[in-house]
Parts: sequence; structure tokens; C-alpha cells
Amino acid sequence: MARSVIPLFEDVSFIVGIQVMHRVDVGMLPAGDPEDQRPAVVVVAVPGTATGTVPVAIGSGTGRCGIRHPRWETPGLSKAGWFSRRANILCGLWTAGSVRSAGTVDDQTFAAMAAWFL
Repeated sequence: MARSVIPLFEDVSFIVGIQVMHRVDVGMLPAGDPEDQRPAVVVVAVPGTATGTVPVAIGSGTGRCGIRHPRWETPGLSKAGWFSRRANILCGLWTAGSVRSAGTVDDQTFAAMAAWFL
């Protein structure tokens, strides 16, 4: 008799929304990211399928090109910085165990990010 496995809530992937900032586990990002948790990853587009990838803008306090962001205490950005890189993260990696929502980016910053990264 086959045993059924009930997935834990933190292992179930979810659908992301654009313009939302997240903290993500560094293992979701391209190799070499210097931080354990990346405080500024913003979804710039929603994938067409659940098996696709989620394009994100990656924030950095050290980058000097891209889209500048102010210091935002609510999402946990303790200093001003830049959304300077783009990555594509597999949809299946977006789980409650690896991603924490950190609020929404303002319309002006998001419009600049969409123009830069898409």
C-alpha cells in the first residue's frame, strides 16, 4: 500500500505578485551572493506558467548602477542602495519556508525597475 505524503505548508509553492518585495534564501539566487538572506528582491513580472521562472530585481547596498532605492524600514532595508541585478528564480522555489514578503515597492520606483529590468 502506497503512503501518501502531505506536504508541509512551508514546502508548498505559491503564486507571486508583481511589485512585491521579498526576503529570500540565498540558495534561490545565482551562486556567489554574499548574504544569507537578501532583503530586497522585487518581483518584476509574473510567469506565464507555474513551471516557469519569476524574474526579480536584486537589491544591493554596494551596487552603483541600476535603480536607486531609499532607506525603507518597513521592508527591512536599513540603508539606501540599488536594485542592480536581475535573476530568474524557478517558481517551485517560492515557498513559505524560503521567502518572506517585505511589502510593496512604490509605483515610481517600480516603474523605473520595470523599464530597467524588463
